[in-house]
Amino acid sequence: MLVNERNSPPPRQRPNSHDATVLLPRTHAGTVVLPRLPPEASSFADPVPAEERPPSKRIALWRQLLLFCGPAALTIALGWYGIGQRQMWNDEYATEHAATLAWHDLFRLLGNTDRVLTLYYVLMHFWVSVAGDSPAMLRLPAVVAMGCAAGFTALVGQRLFNSNAGLIAGVVFALLPSVSRYAQEARPYALAVAAATLSTLILLVALERPVWGFWLLYALSVGFAAGFHLVSILVVAPHVLLVWFRYRRSNRDVRLWKSIGAFALIAALAMPLAFSSSGQSAQIAWIKADKHAIVQFPAQLFGSYPTSVALAAMGLLGTLVLLFTRHRRLAVTLLAWTILPPVLTYVTFPVLHVFLFRYLLFTLPAWALLAVGWIYAVVRVTTRHSWPQLLIGAAVIPALVLLTLPAQHAVRAHLMGDEPDYPSAAKTIVAGLRADDGIAFAGTRRPPRLGLQYEMRHDAAQPVDVFLLKTPAQTGGYGAEECPSALPCIGTRQRIWLVNTSDDTSPWTGMQPERARALNSLFTVSQNWDFPLIHVFLLQRKA
Repeated sequence: MLVNERNSPPPRQRPNSHDATVLLPRTHAGTVVLPRLPPEASSFADPVPAEERPPSKRIALWRQLLLFCGPAALTIALGWYGIGQRQMWNDEYATEHAATLAWHDLFRLLGNTDRVLTLYYVLMHFWVSVAGDSPAMLRLPAVVAMGCAAGFTALVGQRLFNSNAGLIAGVVFALLPSVSRYAQEARPYALAVAAATLSTLILLVALERPVWGFWLLYALSVGFAAGFHLVSILVVAPHVLLVWFRYRRSNRDVRLWKSIGAFALIAALAMPLAFSSSGQSAQIAWIKADKHAIVQFPAQLFGSYPTSVALAAMGLLGTLVLLFTRHRRLAVTLLAWTILPPVLTYVTFPVLHVFLFRYLLFTLPAWALLAVGWIYAVVRVTTRHSWPQLLIGAAVIPALVLLTLPAQHAVRAHLMGDEPDYPSAAKTIVAGLRADDGIAFAGTRRPPRLGLQYEMRHDAAQPVDVFLLKTPAQTGGYGAEECPSALPCIGTRQRIWLVNTSDDTSPWTGMQPERARALNSLFTVSQNWDFPLIHVFLLQRKA
């Protein structure tokens, strides 16, 4: 009787006449016991030398911590640099609005819109109550999350390749301009990236040590990724390949059944959220998948066109080298992580409308790993040592720094390309504000009410919102309910600050015709100020 130890491959075939005789140790009972193979031979990937990838059980904790903390610290440092320099934009104002609502108002909002962001808004509600609502504090959770994503990328690379390759992959991820950009944004994308990468790491651990606890943690981590952004659940696609490759190499052991249980739990966590949010799909109807969106996609995903070209070239090189050096499973898995989610969101766009680069940021760790794959594979086939990987990385990383430096400056610009300059408009109004002044809003780009309210939140004197009937908190949305008739709301007010976000300089563009006629007949424009994509008019009542 043969007794295979856990994770051992099938017994060897009888050797040929020219092979050496195979001697197997026997116990006192005559049972043949196969020697334990090194852990790397039981991985889903092709075997690698033991000196390149030491057994995970023997890796010292301090080494794991250093491997995690290096890329994480670099990402956090880059994310913290200039964190309050860029003005917040429309979606970040929405985050601040939701996070500062009372609990009953927040749940009224989620009942009407953004139900898919419930987990993030609840988290931010607790965070803002402790840290405040300054731009830096609103963005700090994203900075920390993106730093964790870089550390998890390095640890995933350690298990897929080795420690040196994992370290290089974590640094490459940290240097991507889009990583810095969305580390400095009060939105859930960085948290979704971190949760998706963590789930991949936990899955690799569960495949090495298939105990129920790891499978439960894996399912919960994928659930958190979907909770922060539902599209992130597509990270399960490469996970299925990981499980299948491991299942085929392990005599079809119990891992398959435990993984099926984990996938079932993931479905149980994600499907109710997807179903309950399907009725709010109108809020993403503005997303497009036309030719312009496809052309812009690479630069938006990576942060710039040069960065996208460099990562695509390195990724293609990594894919080819892995395929031709007996690492086909690694290549296929990473391709499923990088390419499959964008393809699926594009193909399903007529139904789901989720083809947007921000939703697919969780593919960036896989791009970093794939870009490092050629370094790992080339060194493996040329030498038995792994330290040359660090030498190649020391040459590649400075070149990547120089390539991404202009984009790193661009993502920290004060204004985004299509966002009005709310801080300048707010300072102008506060500087000239008098008692009993009113304020009104108009425009064709975005409703400027939330942005102006945030920028003037700490000013003691506030203009009266002339046409406001119900606040956004009362309506359960991001927009307010305004007066149906202008004259009763204007009353006897002598001065009104009119804020308009239209492209032209006319104060009445984008305003209801009846309201525009009333203001034009009662007031004259005494002063006006033009800022990027926003105009401020001081209306003085006629004699």
